[in-house]
Amino acid sequence: MDATELMDAVESQRDKLVEDFCSLLRVKAVGPESGGEGEHDRARHIVTLARRLGLTDIEVLESSDPNVPSGKRPNIIIRVKGRSAKRLWVVSHMDTVPEGDLSAWTTPPYEPTVKDGRIYGRGSEDNGQELMASLCGLATLVRSGLVPELDVGLVMVADEEHGNAHGIDFLMSKGLFKKGDLVVVPDHGSLDGSELEVVEKGIAWIDVEVTGKQTHASTPHKGVNALEVAAKFMLAAVSKLRAKYAVRDDLFDPPYSTFEPTRCESNGPNVNTVPGRQRFAFDFRVLPGYSLDEVMADLRAVADETARAADAQITMSFLQRADAAPRTPLDSDVVRRLSEAISLTRDVVAKPTGIGGGTCAAPFRRAGIDAVVWASVASVAHDVNEYCIIDNLVGDTKVYALLFAGDGVRHA
Repeated sequence: MDATELMDAVESQRDKLVEDFCSLLRVKAVGPESGGEGEHDRARHIVTLARRLGLTDIEVLESSDPNVPSGKRPNIIIRVKGRSAKRLWVVSHMDTVPEGDLSAWTTPPYEPTVKDGRIYGRGSEDNGQELMASLCGLATLVRSGLVPELDVGLVMVADEEHGNAHGIDFLMSKGLFKKGDLVVVPDHGSLDGSELEVVEKGIAWIDVEVTGKQTHASTPHKGVNALEVAAKFMLAAVSKLRAKYAVRDDLFDPPYSTFEPTRCESNGPNVNTVPGRQRFAFDFRVLPGYSLDEVMADLRAVADETARAADAQITMSFLQRADAAPRTPLDSDVVRRLSEAISLTRDVVAKPTGIGGGTCAAPFRRAGIDAVVWASVASVAHDVNEYCIIDNLVGDTKVYALLFAGDGVRHA
């Protein structure tokens, strides 16, 4: 079989792929942190569907969680043996965020609506599209009588939307993934499917509280204006950090580290009071190669200098911290294989990129496993009226089928 014939086999299943996907989206999978019952029902649905599609080597690993009715958070592993012992994983997630403001939806979030070449419904893009595409890509390969070049494993995890404790982290603790494995995490991408994310910036969200002395605005000399101290600290901090950490990396957009003051809380309702307390936050996205410890030491030094000069106090704490994981090499096997599969299905050139946000590839990279983040998406995850584009669903199914086939298909 050649690559075109395999892609035609996927195309012939377009209507059934849409039908099966809609049946999946009707099954809610919201985590308990958002008032849901977890992924139990959706996992049962996926296992039933996988068996109907001809996939038989299915395992479910469950993490205990007393916060869901079933008491367990399921993770599905579907395997197909290849002609090589090397392993290729696609790691998608079953859970979704809740629907949010129901009145803002123009279609029912859990009754998928097909119109204008799209499927509307909660979880359609995040992460149902790629879960379904990888599942059907592998099933098409098996039904076509082809044996994958590598051992293939599809992993559909729980708890991605709330920190991965019952999903990826749980499976890593079980030793499911090993150094030398190849991993695709299809949870971020571009509309045309050309971007392969291979590296992420480090992230620090920092809560800052400035304490001065409140007084009447007509007698400012009797107090210490916490808002003014906060403003001076903000400006001095970002000026120093932007100047010192100025290296560029063109894989990223923007290609430099960012240091941004963001949230600022109210310090009181009235105009004629010098505030004695001010809280705000920083959002830092720091290029790999820089140490967040060093960044924070510099920030602390600016805080101490500003506080001393104003006779104020400045305290800081992390709201979130994630040091940058090692990058996946541009010449890695997973980048090469995925790039080749993409180029066979569409008129784009695959290009490695970096992003400022965190993804679920980071745990694999920290474990020394090459991982790529990829998908063809409209970037409407978590939106009301979330949708996936049917052509992307089918197109990505073709990519997975070719990726799994490897050298088992002829190229024109």
